[in-house]
Parts: sequence; C-alpha cells; structure tokens
Amino acid sequence: MSNNNSWQKVRFDEICKNVSKRVDNPQESEYEKFVGLEHLDTLEPKIMRYGSTNDVTSSMTLFKNKQILFGRRNWYLRRVAIADFDGLCSGDIYVLEPIDNKIKKDFLPLLMHSDEFFEKNLMFAHGSMSTRVKWKDIAPLEFLIPSIEQQENILSITHKIDHAIYNVQNLLEKTKNYEISRRESLLTRGIGHTKFKKVQGMFGKEIEIPEEWIIEKLSQVCKIYESNNISSDLYIGLEHIEQGTGKLLARGNNADFISTKHVFQKGNVLYGKLRPLLKKVWITNENGFCSTDILSIQPNKKISVTILSFILLSTNFLSYAVSTSAGTKMPRTNWTDMKEYKICLPPIPEQQQITLILSNIDKQITRQKSHLTNLKVLRKSVLNSRLTKEKVIAQ
Repeated sequence: MSNNNSWQKVRFDEICKNVSKRVDNPQESEYEKFVGLEHLDTLEPKIMRYGSTNDVTSSMTLFKNKQILFGRRNWYLRRVAIADFDGLCSGDIYVLEPIDNKIKKDFLPLLMHSDEFFEKNLMFAHGSMSTRVKWKDIAPLEFLIPSIEQQENILSITHKIDHAIYNVQNLLEKTKNYEISRRESLLTRGIGHTKFKKVQGMFGKEIEIPEEWIIEKLSQVCKIYESNNISSDLYIGLEHIEQGTGKLLARGNNADFISTKHVFQKGNVLYGKLRPLLKKVWITNENGFCSTDILSIQPNKKISVTILSFILLSTNFLSYAVSTSAGTKMPRTNWTDMKEYKICLPPIPEQQQITLILSNIDKQITRQKSHLTNLKVLRKSVLNSRLTKEKVIAQ
C-alpha cells in the first residue's frame, strides 16, 4: 500500500537535464549512427533503427548510451526512447539525462509517454503546421512521481509487456522478409514446376521460366487508364500510399486538391512514378483521382490485378525502374520505359494460386500488426492506470 511519503512532487528539470553538445561535422566525427525523427516510433521505448552520419551534412547533437531521446517537433506523436548506443541526432530531438536517485532511467520514458505529460505539454506547444515544445517551457512542469522502489515495481510489469512486444516485432520482421522472398520466387519459378524453358528476358539476358509460362511486355497485359467520366470525392497522393506494402495509409478529399490530377477506376493499379525506390503501389477499390506523380494502370484479361501489383513491387521491376528513371535528386520513371518491361506470365489459374499463397502470408502480417498494436495499447493502459491509481492513494 502506498502512503503520502512514497510519492513526491518534482519539477521536470529536477529529474532530468537537457544535454546539448553540438557536432559541426558529422561525417568527420567518430560516430557512425544517426537518429532522426523518422527513426523514433510512437510509444516505442527503444530505438529500432537508425541512419548513417555519412548522409548528414549539417551540425547535429551528440547523445550517449542510456540517454533519452525526445522528439520535440510534432511532440504529440510521443516519440521518446532510450539510446543503447552512442551517436548523433537531429536538432529536433532533445537529449535528456535522468538525474540519479530521483528517477530510474527506464522510468523517465514511461512518464513522458503518459497522458499527463501529453496534456501538460499541450499548453506550451508552439507552431501550427509543425508544433514544437521548448525546454524552458517543459522544465518547470510539475509531476507527482513514485519512489524508486515503486518505479521498479511498475517497470517489472511494463518490461514483461515490452518483452512480448519485442517477440512480436521480431516475428513480424521475419514474416515480412519471408513474404518478399516468397513473392520473388513465385513470380519467377511458380508453384511446383519441374520443367523449365530458356527465354530472352530484359536486356537480352537469357532466363529460365516454367514451360507453361510466356514472356510478355508490360504493354501487352495492361495500359494507362484514361477517362474524364469520373465522379468521386476520393483523392490519392504519394503520401497516402504505404511504402513497399501495396497498402493505403490514408485518403484525401478531392475537393482539397485543385491542381492537375489523373483519374482512376476500381480495379486499377496505382504506381508512384516519382522516386521509384519508394515502391508506392496500390490496387484501387473504388473510383477516384490521383496525383500526376502516380500512374493509373489498367490490366487486361491476361493478368490479374493482384499479380500486376506484385510485379510492380518486385525486386526485378524495381531494378529496371531505377535504371530507366530520369533525374538525380527526384528520379522519375515513365510509362514509355515501363511498358517495355518483360514479365514472366503464368496462366490465370496459377496466378490465382500465387495470389492465394501471398494473400495468406499478408493475413499473417496483418494479424501480427494487430497483436503488436494491442500490446502497445495494453502497455500504455497499464502505465496510466497504475500511475493514476497510485496517485489517488498518495494524495
């Protein structure tokens, strides 16, 4: 049972300090790893990925192992994580050092992920399009925190959930990699074939495909969809399509985009021709409009819409799209080059079988993502309920 003396009210700058040491030439520094805002995930207490300082030209902030990284820009995304290596980070990230005997290192991110920390920061956010919080504003914020012993008890619970989260994340990553390798194999070797024939692929290269398959140019199995007879509120831009998955992240409203745009109908495949390395592909499920940086492709009876999308996501097509793209800073592929791409085409029944196999793997990924989300929600819920319960007792 808690008592009034086991909790104490503290200012934020009494439990941690803002450490800011600039490194002017990241590429010439002794540090190899770079962490930007894009490397910090919402409500994720660990840094799951990072970039290279070789790709950074402007000055950055130094952080050390066990320090806390807090994304101060768009802070409402709750991007707070403990570093488990030394490196450099963006100036939009605060580097925080927990103060000994006041708060456990692992507990500080939990406090900063809490609803209380979020609500108190609401009063001091600056900006409209890209909000930031400033150290001078958050430093004097007051919080009621438990004793070190109680912090350890709360951490023992959240660490168990974190372990489950790590296992699911690891499984999810393996399943995604398996999906990619299985897709590449099915699109070139098919299902259970024992007899193969040699044919001429791209750039005159001789390849082997199953005997029942044929080689076709992309223009022989699909075309660019062109029509003006569309009425829809839906608008899709590159930002709405998830990278490399064939899925939609969000939807736009056509009335909000007055610039030139293309049309598409249900059953088309949208392909992002700008920066092909992003692998932006989506099968449309209704009529709508899309950015001019997107091609709306209509398959014919020779190929299923799902197989066409798998081909546009494949490693072989990506290599071709990159090699034929124009431009350096913002490379762009075009239909003139794309339509010459040669695909290995199975009969329709086998296309359906390939689709079923890959769809089942995708369902596994969806279930794993859902489980991961539920675990993160549970972690947040346990933390907030435990803190709230203990505070009521303490007060």
